[in-house]
Amino acid sequence: MEENTELGYANLNTSILGLYGQYVLPRGGEIWLGTLVRALAVLDFSEAAVRSAVLRLKKKGYLQSRRLGRRRFYRLTDMGMNRLNRGGFRFSIPPDEDWDGRWTVVIYSVPEKHRECRDALRDMLNWWGFGMLAPGTWISTRPLPPEAESEWRELDVWKYPSVFRSEYLGPGEPSTIVARAFPQLPTLAEQYKKYIAGSESVLHRFETGLLDDEECFAYRTRNILQFVHIIFKDPTLPASLLPEDWPRPKAQLLTQELQKALTEPAERFFDSIYGTAG
Repeated sequence: MEENTELGYANLNTSILGLYGQYVLPRGGEIWLGTLVRALAVLDFSEAAVRSAVLRLKKKGYLQSRRLGRRRFYRLTDMGMNRLNRGGFRFSIPPDEDWDGRWTVVIYSVPEKHRECRDALRDMLNWWGFGMLAPGTWISTRPLPPEAESEWRELDVWKYPSVFRSEYLGPGEPSTIVARAFPQLPTLAEQYKKYIAGSESVLHRFETGLLDDEECFAYRTRNILQFVHIIFKDPTLPASLLPEDWPRPKAQLLTQELQKALTEPAERFFDSIYGTAG
């Protein structure tokens, strides 16, 4: 198998949660620690690193365990499911093709003594695909998500932001504020192009019969982690605000094609190593 050079895109915790999403939850949600170790070894993670990561996730409240004989089994807690679903939220956001031309503008001023609240508010806006137009001013082509109020109240930042839906009237072109608020777009384009080239290579190797089941499992898992890593930084702007050759649509179609092609052999390999209490 090729040397794994791409898993810098996803840390070990993300890989573990990704395995739950792709393989463990469809099989009942519980997995033997030995299976996790074996599966992640295919992705070049050591047994010691996996065991340490599992213990950390358990300590943070994302995993719970039970022992049967000499084996320990793990499943996601409600907190772990919420984190997994939160990642799925960004993965499932489609490009905003029917944009009405209005922006959501969030303006806030948080006292320095509440810096942690300010950082939490900023991180949440970034997660929802907002870009910082100026200090304390964030914009998005999308409305705030329905859970915004409850999450802001939970973080005790509800009193700080003011939210507007408005049109941009100039004097410059919309492209100027896009470049200012979303400076990551050129880097994202290059990451998408690199991802496309790598995925096409894997698909070609599969179609020519060069991958066994274990390799299909490794490439399928890496592929989705790499794609998720990129789209987490993508504000999914409407096509009218993006370059004509924006590569996300091609990357998304290729992801679907590759995942479908590798599913059967990858699932077959995982079944061969899967250990459950039953």
